[in-house]
Amino acid sequence: MSKSMLALLITLILLPLQGFAGSTIRVVADEWAPFGGQDLPNGGISLDVISAVLTRAGYTVSVEIVPWERAVQGTQDGTYDVLGNLFKDVELEKTMTFSDPFYNTEVRFVQKAGGEIEYSSLDSLRPYTIAVGAGYLYEEAFDHADDLRKHEVTTVVQGVRMVASGRVDLTLDSMDVINHVLRNSAPELAEQVTFLSRPLSTRNVHMGVRNDLPVREKLVGDFNRVLAEMQADGSLDGILAKHSR
Repeated sequence: MSKSMLALLITLILLPLQGFAGSTIRVVADEWAPFGGQDLPNGGISLDVISAVLTRAGYTVSVEIVPWERAVQGTQDGTYDVLGNLFKDVELEKTMTFSDPFYNTEVRFVQKAGGEIEYSSLDSLRPYTIAVGAGYLYEEAFDHADDLRKHEVTTVVQGVRMVASGRVDLTLDSMDVINHVLRNSAPELAEQVTFLSRPLSTRNVHMGVRNDLPVREKLVGDFNRVLAEMQADGSLDGILAKHSR
């Protein structure tokens, strides 16, 4: 191969990255405390972890918190590069590459205190009205169970209040999220609702990188590498400890 051909080949390989050299990685998440929130330490668990890992990997990072549907759309149309607060989802995997998980949580149903509802299968949920977040992802089979009696709400605390007042039979979310609501947003409801004994699912929390980002593979690889380093040296535990209160 001639020197001129080699130089051209190198240029073509590097060209997609040139527009990203020195650029800021734009990270977005939704209000989903304790994972994301304007009033949380460093924006919540997801933004704190993602920012810390990418910064340690040598990237410049900006973060923003917007409503869930706007966050998803903005990542898909190129407004943002990275979406936090993610459970793995078949549809999102069509447009995003998921990182290794950095947190694990159980998704559980909540009923009114003293209730006798037991969850054993999706069929066992058919008699009940269930408050769900608009566009939220819980577990694939549940998310696509259109024959269940789902009532859309805009916030987790709204769903919990509806259960406490008897307006719906159940709501659900990550135990971390519901416990945060009961500790911080609506402590008066703590004695009025209770978790069902069996979780709907156990889910990992990831970040997702839009597939058309020129540095997608490198970004995900760097994130996974540094995340493993931070898990090994205890610095990830130090970040998570800030959000356990």
